[in-house]
Amino acid sequence: MSGETGVGKSVVTRDYLMNAPENVDSAFVNFSGKTTTKNLVDALEGKLESRRRDVLGAKPGKKMIFFVDDVNMPQLDAGKAQPPCELLRQVIDQGGFYDTKKLFFKKVQDTKFVTACAPPGGGRNEVSPRLFRQFAMLWVPSLSTQSMRLIFTSILRGYFDLKEDPGLSLQAEDVIKATVDIYEQSIQTFLPTPSKCHYTFNLRDLSKVIQGMLMCPYDEIDNKDYCTKLFACEIFRVFRDRLVDEDDRRKFSEMSHRIMETHLSMDWSLEDFETVIFGDYDNQRRNYVLLNATSELIPRLDELLMLYNAENSPMNLVFFEDCVQHLTRVARTLRQERGNMLLVGYGGSGRRSMARLGASINEITTFTIEITKSYREKEFHDDIKYML
Repeated sequence: MSGETGVGKSVVTRDYLMNAPENVDSAFVNFSGKTTTKNLVDALEGKLESRRRDVLGAKPGKKMIFFVDDVNMPQLDAGKAQPPCELLRQVIDQGGFYDTKKLFFKKVQDTKFVTACAPPGGGRNEVSPRLFRQFAMLWVPSLSTQSMRLIFTSILRGYFDLKEDPGLSLQAEDVIKATVDIYEQSIQTFLPTPSKCHYTFNLRDLSKVIQGMLMCPYDEIDNKDYCTKLFACEIFRVFRDRLVDEDDRRKFSEMSHRIMETHLSMDWSLEDFETVIFGDYDNQRRNYVLLNATSELIPRLDELLMLYNAENSPMNLVFFEDCVQHLTRVARTLRQERGNMLLVGYGGSGRRSMARLGASINEITTFTIEITKSYREKEFHDDIKYML
């Protein structure tokens, strides 16, 4: 399964395998830039049963299907080969692999493989045709503008219909049109460069906007103005927060404002919605709602900090507007299902403090891994690209 990032290769494949017939077992393996042959061997030996000393296979009466995601991610070795991919090829070609410790050949039976990858580039490599010749290849196309609008309009309209307000239901289509237009123009305007390698937008970002809007209880969305503020906040969190300099952020704000005026007929100035933030820590019900001004949030944040300090190593923080906005962004992301966040910035900018307090707000246990190294600019961007 091949296609651009975010088109649903992994989701479609996993969904099929999780609902496969009873005589089919499945296992999932994710390749990365640091995957080694030992990782693949451990996966094979861990998921397959040992039938004899030199035979591995599925459970009796069953077939095993391995789904190998991001199969073209492993780094090239000195010989320009990818050892995990070569080992996978050997398992398919020769029906097994060699035990390098006891020096005998282990057969792999009743096992098939499904793989997925995006085109080379951005840390992904070209894979030897000797491996890919073993597969029937499918290309998963990106969704058309019409398809994206239809899918996400159906989701958002169904949510707004719970409130039984025909005005909000009708606005769902306008919100999705604005979202898709901002998404498509962002792809064309903010292109990845060596210093901005993370400027890669895909369908996941579009879905994150709608996912963020669905976090707000429908009975809190009183009118079109509130809905527009919610939409503006989610667009900024998903797209604008990724931009690294003021020129790009200003360009995105102006572009978003122009598109919102076109589709939503909003009567706001640009400054009215740049600082709009939603969160769930300013009310006892923990609902995701529009937050008050920063000055009104500080007493509540001081209270949350006091609760954190009572159970952890104390942090002495002074809350101000930028700090509150960063904390709200962290708490918003950690609140979501599979909400993972990568904080990038200079030392002493408060990344660790905001991550710990944001996790505490969501009652998440934290642990810290510290890596101390002086990065040259190229090494820094290479590592960020690998992590993304």
